[in-house]
Amino acid sequence: MKKTTIVLLLVCSLSPVAAQSLAECIRVARENNLDMRVADLQVQRASRMEDSWFAMEKTVLSLSQDPTSGGSPDNALTLSQRFDFPTLYGARRRQLKAETQMEASRRGLVESELARDVATAYCTLLLWQHVETLLAANDTVLEAFVSTADIRLHNGETNQLELMDARRMLEENRMRLREARDAKTASTLLLQQLMNTPDPVAPDDDYQCIQPDSGEWSFSSTPQGQLAESEQLLSRHNLGVARQEMLPSLDVGLRYQCVIPGINPYDVDRSRFDGGNWMGFEVGLSFPLFYQRARRDAAKMDVDIAQSRRRQAERQADAELLIARGAVATARRTYEYYRNEGLATAREMRRLSRLEYEAGEIGYVEHVQHLASALDIELAGAKAIDTLNQAIIQLNFIKGAAGF
Repeated sequence: MKKTTIVLLLVCSLSPVAAQSLAECIRVARENNLDMRVADLQVQRASRMEDSWFAMEKTVLSLSQDPTSGGSPDNALTLSQRFDFPTLYGARRRQLKAETQMEASRRGLVESELARDVATAYCTLLLWQHVETLLAANDTVLEAFVSTADIRLHNGETNQLELMDARRMLEENRMRLREARDAKTASTLLLQQLMNTPDPVAPDDDYQCIQPDSGEWSFSSTPQGQLAESEQLLSRHNLGVARQEMLPSLDVGLRYQCVIPGINPYDVDRSRFDGGNWMGFEVGLSFPLFYQRARRDAAKMDVDIAQSRRRQAERQADAELLIARGAVATARRTYEYYRNEGLATAREMRRLSRLEYEAGEIGYVEHVQHLASALDIELAGAKAIDTLNQAIIQLNFIKGAAGF
């Protein structure tokens, strides 16, 4: 009883959820995927850091006492603060905003990659579901073939070779069926991982569905292009900060001169200071006399590096776009063949083989061979659909399509 309960629980845990479309799977993945959550947190962190643009050095509170002069004016309570040059705060603010923009661009790229991966896994799952259906149907035919060959052998109507060949075909088909089910399971698990859901996904799209091709392409509008431009903008603002740091800082201090009764180690007579305490201030400038110009020069080089990376990324995207368009064109021609001729040929082969077998014009062996040929055409047609879908998904990703 206990084992039966465990088996039922496992079956329930593996039962598929309600059928979902590709758009629904992408939506769930965008909400639940851990990489997306990390990207969102990085954007929020960068946005929160924007408030640190006015960060100043620590305020200094110091107490000084000259023990050699007792109650001299050197005894003081001083409050001092250093301020950067005013324009430096504006440069830092622009720099922090550019960092937030870069994180947002990086999030857009993560989202685009996630949509591509979900679409790839989804279409692959559709393929293996259909392959499983075809091979399972063929398994039924081959089981009957083995039974018929066994009966014919016992009746003396055939030889051992036909039965051996029937069993070979059945076993080979079952191996292919197990491989298809393993691949289907792997695609399901991958889709679950991308969607960050414990429940298996049951696609409601037909295996023959073809993904739409997105419209025109502009590198600047793609997530890759936006990230490259954000990195370029950040490098320019980093250079601006490096230049502003060469400007002087402003030092402001407030000094309260006083006599501290508890600190008089040499018992100096302080009666002459009974008249009161004194308030003073100091203002000064701090010049970076030994400022390392290497930081500014390195920032200039970072600007050149970001520009070069942006140009290289665009050239690479151009090349990938041409390759992807060629792959889509080739896959579409193959798909059109199977849609217009190949699959129709397979259906006609099945129909004629059944009619000729029922009419006694061909034997069971020939009938099964014709069915196997029709199955190979159908499997190749299913693969052609998947190949076209995968090529379109990659092309849409390069174009920076928002969805699939």
